[in-house]
Amino acid sequence: MNYHVFVVDNNTFKYHLEYMFAGTGAGDKTVPFLVDSDAYIHSTTERNLVGMIADVSRIRENDKIIFYLQAYNGNQGMFFGVFKAASSAYFDENDEKNYLKGNMYKALTFRIRIKPDLVFPIGISEHEYLDSLSGVDYPYQMCWSLIYRKLKGNRGCTMITDYEFESLVSKLKSINGENIKNSKAVKLTFDDNTLTIKENQSSVDYSGRIDSIAIKDRLLYKANRNQAFEVHLQAYIMQMFDKEPLKSLLLPLPNEAHWVGNEVSCGVGMQRIDIMIVQEKYNEVYIKVVELKSCEPYMDILDRQLPWYIKWVSEYVVPNYINKGKKVIVIPCVLAKGAPTSEITDACKRFNKSFKQSDSLIIKPAEYIGFNIDTQSIKFNKTV
Repeated sequence: MNYHVFVVDNNTFKYHLEYMFAGTGAGDKTVPFLVDSDAYIHSTTERNLVGMIADVSRIRENDKIIFYLQAYNGNQGMFFGVFKAASSAYFDENDEKNYLKGNMYKALTFRIRIKPDLVFPIGISEHEYLDSLSGVDYPYQMCWSLIYRKLKGNRGCTMITDYEFESLVSKLKSINGENIKNSKAVKLTFDDNTLTIKENQSSVDYSGRIDSIAIKDRLLYKANRNQAFEVHLQAYIMQMFDKEPLKSLLLPLPNEAHWVGNEVSCGVGMQRIDIMIVQEKYNEVYIKVVELKSCEPYMDILDRQLPWYIKWVSEYVVPNYINKGKKVIVIPCVLAKGAPTSEITDACKRFNKSFKQSDSLIIKPAEYIGFNIDTQSIKFNKTV
């Protein structure tokens, strides 16, 4: 199960609650390539839009949803929850038919349906959640997923880890005492005067477009014309990671529950892990760190990029599980075009020799997953 945070403002939040959806968009930008795979759009604009598609594409039905209400009128930013995803991601083009655009004064092009889960009327401020050291003994216990987001000022939909989510819910419970009665069935709205979620006496139904967000055709179009497509590949993987063949290739435990993140921030600079997967079974936790390349692999991936990510994961993620008595197995992985050279294969096999191993932390030799693209398909194969 994944945990996602959607950024909203004081105008849009009311409509999210009353119509039970969450979404993100990019101002006045349209997305013609989801309708016509060979449509022209500026490359930078497309890269930003496909990054948003990747973000919402990782969401699966029943994932947990938190809203972050941006600061306004002297009020701090606040977190509200908890909701569940009631659909996978879909597309509502930014045109005159974009649902509720006139009410919200903005188009949210990429959306999911939601439903109440354990909804609390009172939110918690970003100071209480991100700055307060109450209950925090070590730096790794802080909510770095959202701290990094605040520092970089981007991403309308971001993921948080299971332990970050548990901390947020614990603080919501301590402030509220109890959640809204029968919240799974009740209709909701937001009271702008009291800054609380309340029951809504009127009933409204969502009736907007629910078009496909599938990125495969655009990925093939870009790749077969030797145009940059790495962000498209990431979006495709987010859409397909729990379907074969990627399910067996990527997930350490293909038939177990999983947490999957894309563009996972791992430093106050611009460092981001392309894909990170976390799975638990009994007293073991598997963490897979994937470096994604749309080109052939090269040594810097194994010499510099993956070591940086593994070091950060070992210091900021792993201790949260070890302190619960879990054994952690970290699996580095390179996913790149074509088959690896013998140099890359040898480097994958010896990768873990530079890391300190223990009874509670094991770092495996790096895996290699190659892909090949033709005019009709993309095929993946694990070779190391």
